[in-house]
Amino acid sequence: MYVPPRPPSRRGLWAAVTLAVVACLVLAGVWWLGDDGPERCAEGVWKRGPGQECVGVTDGSYVFSPELKKVSEKIRAENRRVEKSGDPWVAVAYTEPMTRREGGPRANDRGPEVVRQAIEGAYLAQRELNDPDSGHGRTPQIKLLLANSGQGGEQWKPLVEQLTTMSGDERLVGVAGFGQSLETTKSAVDALRKAEIPMVGATVAADRLSAEKPVFFRVSSPNRDQTAIAAKYLKGRQDADPRFRVEVVKDIKHDDSYNESLDQDFDRARRAHGLKLETAEGQSFVSGSSSTATALAAIADTVCRPERPVKAVYFAGRGRELKLFLQALTAPGRSCELTVVSGSSAVGVFFDPQAKGSLAVAGDVLTRWKHSGIKVLYTAYAHPDATAKLYPRDGNPFRAFRDAYHDARFGGDQELQNGQAMMGHDAVLCLGKASRLAAGPQGEAAVDAAGVRNMLLQVGKRSELPGLSGRIAFDEQGNPKRKPMALVELSPAESGHYVYRGTVSP
Repeated sequence: MYVPPRPPSRRGLWAAVTLAVVACLVLAGVWWLGDDGPERCAEGVWKRGPGQECVGVTDGSYVFSPELKKVSEKIRAENRRVEKSGDPWVAVAYTEPMTRREGGPRANDRGPEVVRQAIEGAYLAQRELNDPDSGHGRTPQIKLLLANSGQGGEQWKPLVEQLTTMSGDERLVGVAGFGQSLETTKSAVDALRKAEIPMVGATVAADRLSAEKPVFFRVSSPNRDQTAIAAKYLKGRQDADPRFRVEVVKDIKHDDSYNESLDQDFDRARRAHGLKLETAEGQSFVSGSSSTATALAAIADTVCRPERPVKAVYFAGRGRELKLFLQALTAPGRSCELTVVSGSSAVGVFFDPQAKGSLAVAGDVLTRWKHSGIKVLYTAYAHPDATAKLYPRDGNPFRAFRDAYHDARFGGDQELQNGQAMMGHDAVLCLGKASRLAAGPQGEAAVDAAGVRNMLLQVGKRSELPGLSGRIAFDEQGNPKRKPMALVELSPAESGHYVYRGTVSP
């Protein structure tokens, strides 16, 4: 005799439904319990890491830090215009550490104002590329995305995973920027290289970022070019005066590829030029320690000793530590006539990465520096006065850029003197121009990351790309080829901290 099954109880029914829902979620690869998984800050942006920084990619809709509000809004507006235009478009991401947290590792020289300036330059390159009258072609139009890797680039891994996914589904064809030559930067570059997403570095100098068969390109001169310039300059001074004693002061912190290659490259360059040093081993310190300032003060005592004073120092370290060295050299009671030469990171002397805005060296230090015998020179990626020397009067691209910078109300001429906005512009310009070339003569061919990489490989083969930092051509490793640099003096004068002293080549 057939006995009908008993209907399930309400509790049993809910249990069955719950199990079915769970099974569907598991099969779909979606599962969460409570607070597990990153908390969403906005579309494409999640809280990551010990400081719960909002990390990820935005079209400008989300503002990573207060100083980026104005430029983020302008980027968002231009991206919306591109979407509504009906023209084909591709996306380019600009990555920097755009957030900072209390108690986290020092963010080196990429303070918030420097990051802002670089992104402002990137935005102006987007506007220039999208202007049909600029001479860069019309399609595809360029959408600019902001990609935050977190303080010190610590959250590079989830960011790279997100960018890799976007290269397939969301028309991302390249990544620009990268900030500084840290180990986190190299990890991000290596991962994007493996994914074959083309990159153009704006202000990174470490030699180890380069590779044969390049996927990573850069508009910034690598350390080996910068140190060759410095060694040549110091050798000239020594040839003119045999008593011109030179010493090296170097940061030997183990996880900073910029400092490491700066030291090694300078040693090779000075040997090649026959530059004599005061000591074979130089003077060493370790950055990031509570005793760093004390160590640099002891080194200042050594190089400034009256019985055998050193005339010049090559400083193989970052701008943050160079600031401490300057404080030591100009300390009350110490008298020293010295020329300090350093690499591109010296630009950070006048920025404090822990402050909400730019912060010049403390007033009393500026006063002592102004009346001291200390002169500081560095090899700069770009300077407005250098651009004027590199182009004929009617062909200088900086003029239109400066006007656009002022029209956007980003800042005045002094904001442009450190070259950071110029470098952000040039990195995005390269990716945008490569995208246009990949689209073919009629601008109708489909553009992907592989096509953009192919066209980056062609930059400089037939003609150079006129960038704000100079004419851009890439060598077989993706580095700038035959590109001069500006020799810039850091000045304590209130009228301007970055004084152009000449254009020099490796």
